[in-house]
Amino acid sequence: MSVPRLEPGALRPRRGRPPTPGLRERILRAAAVIFARRDYHEVQMDDVVQASGVGKGTLYRYFPSKRELYLAVMFEGIERLRAELEAAVATDEPPARKIRHIVHRTLAYFWDRRFFFSLIHRNEYRGGGEARAWLRHREALSRLVQHTLEGAMAARHLRRVNTRIATEMLFGMMRSVNRYRAEGDRLDDLVTAVVGVFMRGVGTPTGRRIVEQPCTSSARHLPRGSGSVASA
Repeated sequence: MSVPRLEPGALRPRRGRPPTPGLRERILRAAAVIFARRDYHEVQMDDVVQASGVGKGTLYRYFPSKRELYLAVMFEGIERLRAELEAAVATDEPPARKIRHIVHRTLAYFWDRRFFFSLIHRNEYRGGGEARAWLRHREALSRLVQHTLEGAMAARHLRRVNTRIATEMLFGMMRSVNRYRAEGDRLDDLVTAVVGVFMRGVGTPTGRRIVEQPCTSSARHLPRGSGSVASA
């Protein structure tokens, strides 16, 4: 599958009448569902019109092209994920437990967006202004995870490792598990599997014991585990 070539300047703000509060977000939510479930070239702007309940003229006033809509969905999506992860690690829990929260929040966020999760990462290998903007968003997310790993290393929950590389390893594990999960897989089981493999690779005995302990007070900060699902 291919995505459109990214050109600089495609997300310039547009002039016109003042935007209707909440309308842009409504369009983006509807578009995110569609892009998550279909190939880019199968998506039509009419599909977004129907799903969002806005007129075609209104849609094009906010997003003059499908590419701009697609990129906005990506940028908004990674910002929402970053906010979720910031909340997940903004606790006084042991650093190793925060690693589990990161995995849980990320897999839960993309549970119903599994093909979209793969799609957005294709921009890592493309040039242009929008690709650079995407990488800035991704780097902010990476720094958040890397900072968490550094805290775990300082607490001796992780071995002395290159936390930048360890962050990319963790991202790669989550992306693969999310993309290739099978019918009947459960969210909590996959979280346990990813964290277990990661910690056996870079964790210390203390760190592994912490992540293997049942969650107590932290459970209320995390999404509830999903039940069995079929492959999308």
